[in-house]
Amino acid sequence: MTPRPSQRSTIIDAALACFARNGYDATRIRDIAEAAGVSEGALYRHFTSKEDLARELHVQAMATFSEELQDAADAPTSTESLRKMAARVLTLYREQPAAFVYALVQAPPAAVASMPDHHELPIDIIASVIERARVEGGTRAGDSRVLAACYLGCLMQPIMLSLSAPGCVLDVLADDTQDATMVDAALGTLGLA
Repeated sequence: MTPRPSQRSTIIDAALACFARNGYDATRIRDIAEAAGVSEGALYRHFTSKEDLARELHVQAMATFSEELQDAADAPTSTESLRKMAARVLTLYREQPAAFVYALVQAPPAAVASMPDHHELPIDIIASVIERARVEGGTRAGDSRVLAACYLGCLMQPIMLSLSAPGCVLDVLADDTQDATMVDAALGTLGLA
């Protein structure tokens, strides 16, 4: 008899979609199981609880996000790095919208707080490039993590508005015509052009 294939990846994809669409609190295990086309028992064979699933999804999504930002951070100058990182944030949203929205918008505080110590967070990667920019010629004064949050906020706000108020701004998921504007705004928060 051939063993049944693991349904883990199907469950992960379904959970990301449910959490991103409905939020963590409003999503029930039953919702995830139905979306994955599995029984609740099958889901529990892979994850001990909704909280366990949420933590794992958050760690995976943040690790991917951090890895992508770190790759973009290796440009010859900090300004080029920050420009590439901002463009990569927008691309990541388009490539993995459910994971992006879950990790950066919908993840519950317990999942966020459970990040392993050895994982470098996206905000830390951005802050380190901002520190490099200071050495190379300067950025706006201020704490590098606060500036990193402002930089990221310039990219996140249009995404958030397109999710919560469709039609208020362009649909960032489907329309990349304003990416340069968003990237320039992110750099502008740092005093860079």
